[in-house]
Amino acid sequence: MDIEFERLENEAVRDTIRLYLERVEQLYTPIKQWLTTENLVIVSSRVSTIERQAIYKVTQLTVKTPEEETLAEIKATSSKVIVGEGLIEIEGWFGKETLVYMTDGGPQIMKPSRNDRSKQVRVQMYKGIDIDGWYWIENSRRRRMHLVDQALFLELITFVSDYEF
Repeated sequence: MDIEFERLENEAVRDTIRLYLERVEQLYTPIKQWLTTENLVIVSSRVSTIERQAIYKVTQLTVKTPEEETLAEIKATSSKVIVGEGLIEIEGWFGKETLVYMTDGGPQIMKPSRNDRSKQVRVQMYKGIDIDGWYWIENSRRRRMHLVDQALFLELITFVSDYEF
């Protein structure tokens, strides 16, 4: 995969960004199918993403009705986030939702054991991360994540655009 860099401060970041963009494209493929099935129009464009160590081009998807009304923009925004390994934003006039790429069960924290408070145990920060993939955080207080599938993705489009399927 050729990456169009406008700035790259650290050569080691190149592989991280390459992997992130491959994961983005792996999600974009089914998204295009799901939206086409719903008779929606997908417009692809190349936009710059600015990160601390690099500026590079990414594919952005704009979701439109057959009447050309824009419902949402799907933007690859960051190859690194605190809780995961990449971020995609879905933004419409009614709101914004984020997808995070999770691996290895997601982030873990250390906390005191229930049985022996002097011992530390490692626990997952979020529930529901069973396989590597793109997840939506339902509610940060409940710590529940959902793997993105067609039904969830269409619901997220409704959340950000108020468009009813």
